[in-house]
Amino acid sequence: MAKVLGMMLSIVGGLATLGTIFLYLNSSAVLPYNPSDGYAGLLDTGLIFKFVLFGFILLCGIALLRFSSEPEVK
Repeated sequence: MAKVLGMMLSIVGGLATLGTIFLYLNSSAVLPYNPSDGYAGLLDTGLIFKFVLFGFILLCGIALLRFSSEPEVK
């Protein structure tokens, strides 16, 4: 059961991390929406919490997949 949970966490964390990266690349940290303001930082865009949360979910899923063991059923 731990491997199933690890796979679900890996898929959800991976997709959410990719979505957050997409949001970051379309934010004012990369694109100059208002050139007089300059570029915003990662904290200013409001994406730092999402990066940390979804990265943690992804790492937990990978750790569960890597280190859990299932009993053999005959």
